[in-house]
Amino acid sequence: MKLPPITLLALAACAPGLGHVSAPAGQSEETREVKRELGRLVADLCDKEVVLLGESEHGDGRTWEIKTEVVRALVDSCGFDSLYIESGLYDFLALDRAHAAGTATSQDVASAIGAVWAEARETQPFIAYVHEAAAADRLEVMGLDDQIHSTAFYAQQELPAALAAHLPGARRDECGARIARHVQWTYDEAHPHSAESQATLQSCLEEIQAAVAKEAPSPKTSEDLAMARNLSRWVARDFVAERQAIFNTRDRSMFDNFQWQRQRSGDRGKAIVWCATIHAAKGLDEVEAYRGFSPLGRYIHQQYGERAAAIGFSAWSGASRRRGRPIRELSIAPPESLEGRVLAAEQPLRYLDAEQLRALGSVDARPMGHEFHRAAWHEVLDGLVVLRRETPAHHDVAPAAKAGSR
Repeated sequence: MKLPPITLLALAACAPGLGHVSAPAGQSEETREVKRELGRLVADLCDKEVVLLGESEHGDGRTWEIKTEVVRALVDSCGFDSLYIESGLYDFLALDRAHAAGTATSQDVASAIGAVWAEARETQPFIAYVHEAAAADRLEVMGLDDQIHSTAFYAQQELPAALAAHLPGARRDECGARIARHVQWTYDEAHPHSAESQATLQSCLEEIQAAVAKEAPSPKTSEDLAMARNLSRWVARDFVAERQAIFNTRDRSMFDNFQWQRQRSGDRGKAIVWCATIHAAKGLDEVEAYRGFSPLGRYIHQQYGERAAAIGFSAWSGASRRRGRPIRELSIAPPESLEGRVLAAEQPLRYLDAEQLRALGSVDARPMGHEFHRAAWHEVLDGLVVLRRETPAHHDVAPAAKAGSR
């Protein structure tokens, strides 16, 4: 296996399989232990083609800090050159054009990522790094989702007119207004949201796709067609359906977007996917509560096989905090659980590779939603990072500018 060069993570200490490198003087034993374990993780991932980095919940501050360091190591030392985020595709396409033109800012990156992550103190180094690497043309950053979030300013303000421009005359104005009303959710008594309005909007999107398909191929027409298709999938999704159906259609859409963007680059390079563990999983049928769920990671593993790796994160104790919600305290993991069994006394963090997960057999663990589930976790993940203590995200960063104020 090709070994990564010295990085702030991987080779700062003696790590199995990496040879002996003395740790910097003055570091605590806890810091050395974290670097040893994460060094093993980076070494296992360095030669992969697609790495999915999960998180138990979108409010895990310590996990976000660790994921940021892993992303840095994979890009800086292992040659990964693309980053896919579980957020709307639309604004990332606009962001990519802005980076190419040299006009993008770190705030643009934050807005594209969305408030779920971008308003947390723990993700600010991640946002700054992603912007720096993208501006230097070392990293392409892309979105996977067909949904539109609160800081997706391009999707809310510019996309309706951009797509409607492919239609003639009065139809352009009518469809532009309908798209804007939906993506900004400005339905009112005069223009209520209904099955009829949704069907009419779908007709607009179908006409746009047909019109774009007739135009001369170009990067712009390819992007417009992809965005129109994504809007159509989002509008068509039945959000009152059972959870499994919503999950499966969304994750299939994310995989379709992953494939489309990989194909645009000739399916070359090495990709990181930043998402929740439930989406990163290479399969969920081992987990009784999620049987029948088809995650993004399953499709990626079907295509890339052993060239892909799904990594989860869990914790023995601690707390988590999603944006807009109170802190959620985590119980101390029972001794018989995975988290209770694998950490030595006072060990701050441990990385379990696939073989170590296999050796544990079927066991209770909580890498998804901080809820315990029994599974043979090597069938779900290729590796698991177990923290002694998760820390809640601090959502105290000033929010991005509102749509229309840029």
